[in-house]
Amino acid sequence: MDRRFDQLERVPEGPRGEPALAYADRGPRVAEAVVLLHSLGTDHRLWAPQLEPLSAEHRVLVPDSRGHGASGWPRTNGSAATTIDDWTADLARLLDHAGVERAVLVGVSMGGVQALAFALRHPTRTTGLVLADTFAELDADLAATKIGGMSDGARSLGMPAYADGYVAETFTTEPPVAGAADVRDAIAGMSVDAYAASVRACFGVTLGARLGEIDAPTLVLWGDRDKKTPRPLAERLAADVPGAVLREVPDAGHLSNLENPAAFTAAVHEHLAEVMPRRADH
Repeated sequence: MDRRFDQLERVPEGPRGEPALAYADRGPRVAEAVVLLHSLGTDHRLWAPQLEPLSAEHRVLVPDSRGHGASGWPRTNGSAATTIDDWTADLARLLDHAGVERAVLVGVSMGGVQALAFALRHPTRTTGLVLADTFAELDADLAATKIGGMSDGARSLGMPAYADGYVAETFTTEPPVAGAADVRDAIAGMSVDAYAASVRACFGVTLGARLGEIDAPTLVLWGDRDKKTPRPLAERLAADVPGAVLREVPDAGHLSNLENPAAFTAAVHEHLAEVMPRRADH
């Protein structure tokens, strides 16, 4: 485990079988926080480059999504479905457990989908958004292709071999950047059922028509080498979310926070300075 994450907190299981959720909690214990939401198949370790810089000034929560990392999976049969509503409810449970009233949500890929959904369901608890390498909705045929291809690939190859392929096709440098091994380890350690259910929830999302309802200040980030989430998807977010700003993260692929952490973190810092009150002791 990355020593920056040597202590994880835990949201207990819910009364209706909701899974326990693991999360890191760093920085000053205040009621407004930054929540870092990881991508599909990864876990809290995705955010290792951002944890210390952001928690120097802000409270930072870094959860593992259900079925990922150290978080649990619903106490039903192994093929239990996951929905966008489940993710939204999990995030609300996390904030309640941590005593956080409002948060800026920073999400990469699947984490961006989760952030969008939460902002629509809980606008008064959303201080701002950073949506990186993500989307609100895919063409129906493309979504079906991704869901089928990724789920079938994981089942046929097994998660360790599938993780090897993901790392090879996602990172744009050779050798891959620091953090790639953690990405591979997280994906390899997932259950195939949890992964397939998360794939369906992520790529089946249909939030495009509701982007105009978002009133949280929004920064859209896109890695300029990202082949998994083409630029037009980021442009749609920036065009349809009122007041949103699009910035490219140079020399970075789909996981832009890992491939160019300096540029990514600087952009997030700037956005936080605009939307979050600074503490008097900083």
